[in-house]
Amino acid sequence: MKKNLLVALILGFIAIFSTGCMESPQDEETKQKEDTLNGNAMDSYNDDGVDGQVGYVRFKKDQLDQSKERNREIKVNREQVADMVSRMILRYDGFEDVAALVTDNEVLVAYQKPEDYSRKQAADMVQKTAYSLVPSFYHVYVSDDPAAFGDIQSVSTSTVYDEQYDEVIESIVKKMKKAPQGNVPQDDMDQPDVGPNMDVKPNTEE
Repeated sequence: MKKNLLVALILGFIAIFSTGCMESPQDEETKQKEDTLNGNAMDSYNDDGVDGQVGYVRFKKDQLDQSKERNREIKVNREQVADMVSRMILRYDGFEDVAALVTDNEVLVAYQKPEDYSRKQAADMVQKTAYSLVPSFYHVYVSDDPAAFGDIQSVSTSTVYDEQYDEVIESIVKKMKKAPQGNVPQDDMDQPDVGPNMDVKPNTEE
């Protein structure tokens, strides 16, 4: 009798556990959707994109809280961008050593100039490659000065919230600009003075 009761209890626990496991994926899916917008206007949002899949999102304006959207930060994975910039430059023949630092508004690239290139040619290649990989509100500064590697590395663990962060970046940029900067002018209209995450507004006065 006790043996039959024990078997019944074990089977009961297994049934309860199995039911819980069956429900957990649904609960997880529900949890994942809590932060997404409801309604058919967000068309075919791909939560789990597969390799090679395009990115596609559609919203209607009335789905978005406009007050929150005005304060929403446009987030860029700076580490991944720095990785992409460095890897792309190293694909060019002759480039052997590259360091890239991505801030909230600048891309700083230190590199060893190939022997077969002039300083201006190398700077132009590096600068244009970096610009091709970042949003248009970024400014790119490059340098073939060996000291630039140390300057960039000195702030590699910094955050944009650190004290005197702006002053340090400005000092490094000033030093880097002593080297050739390529053919993309820093005052190009396609390269605004401020990004969308900056508090300062562009001067629109005529």
